[in-house]
Amino acid sequence: MLSTRIRLGAALVALLTGCAGYTPDPKAPNVRPPAETVIAHLRACEAGDWAAAEAYLGPDYHLKMKGMPFFVSVDRAHALDVHKARKRAFPDFRFNETVESRGNAVTVTVFLSGTHTGFLDYPVGGVPKLEPTGKKVKLPSESFTYYVERDRIVYTYGEIPDGHGPAALKKQLGVE
Repeated sequence: MLSTRIRLGAALVALLTGCAGYTPDPKAPNVRPPAETVIAHLRACEAGDWAAAEAYLGPDYHLKMKGMPFFVSVDRAHALDVHKARKRAFPDFRFNETVESRGNAVTVTVFLSGTHTGFLDYPVGGVPKLEPTGKKVKLPSESFTYYVERDRIVYTYGEIPDGHGPAALKKQLGVE
C-alpha cells in the first residue's frame, strides 16, 4: 500500500514539474525587446495574418496552460488553432492586453473582446459549435507569460482562472 502511494506521489510530482517548467537559455539574446516580438505576434493574430503570427514562433515552440480543467499542452503545429477559430467567429476580436516585461519573459494579461458574427467552432473548453449570435463579448482577464529567445517566442505558460476563458465565453454567448 505504501509503495503504491509513493509511486503515485512520484508520478504526480513528475507530471506537475513537466507541466509548469521552462528553463530559459541564458545565451539566447534578442535583437529587439522581447515585448515588441510578443505584441507583434498578437497584432498578427488580431489581423488574421497567420504567416506573420507563425513567423514569431520558434521552431520548438510549446504552450502550456493551467485551468482547462487541469493542464493543456499545445505544440507549434496547433499553436494558432484557437486564434484562428476566434478570428472566424469574432472577426473584430481584440486582445486588449496589458504587458509587463522582465528580461526575456513577457507577461501579458488579455481581456478578449469581439462581436460574434461568424460561425464558432472553438477547439477547447467544451464550447459548442454555434451559429452567429451578434452578441458582443468582453471576457475577464487571462494571463500568459511568453519567453522570447533570438526574437522568437519559444514557450508560453498561461493560467485561466475558474469562470474565465471558455467558461466565460459560453456564459456571455448564453450557451452554458
